[in-house]
Amino acid sequence: MSKTFELLEKQMNKTLIHIHKPKNVFVNRALSEILDSLEIPTLSKVAVLSINTAMNHLDRISFYRFERDAILIGDLYSAHYYYLISQIQSTTFQKHMSEAIIKINAQKSYLQNEHQSLSQHQLLETVLAVEFGLIDTLLNIYQLNTLKEENHQRIIAHLAVDQLTYLNFLNETQINQLIDVIHSKYKYTGVDFNE
Repeated sequence: MSKTFELLEKQMNKTLIHIHKPKNVFVNRALSEILDSLEIPTLSKVAVLSINTAMNHLDRISFYRFERDAILIGDLYSAHYYYLISQIQSTTFQKHMSEAIIKINAQKSYLQNEHQSLSQHQLLETVLAVEFGLIDTLLNIYQLNTLKEENHQRIIAHLAVDQLTYLNFLNETQINQLIDVIHSKYKYTGVDFNE
């Protein structure tokens, strides 16, 4: 199990000590492994995993029609992210991550509102922009741009329905078909990056 994943789980379990933690929280282990491979501060890694979890959780609530009280768990992950960035004490980190979150949410909204008029290419590029948004921002902040292509391939390799529930105009089968198209168009070769 990855170090960043374990850290976030430990921190959230401490926060949720008196609350029954729902089983429907999706923490992106593949992203956690990517974060673990980067030589950046641990707080930054956990912050990115926390906000990614919060954003995915809110998307999953509407896609899977979870109970409304599940929103509170997403809010807790989001609040945890803001707590962590206050600990990082970097206005550069805060500014760029905030801009990335705004851009990602705008792209998700664009997909929801314009999906019927998008070409397949536009749909794929927008999905990838959403999926690459946080990691690209993190790599920019820490001037690790040479790692972008490798990490894009790792993200593509691990795409799953649970990450793409913001595509709530598609069903699970259609999302899996979209993932297959992304794999074929972006030359995913099935390489296991954990080896």
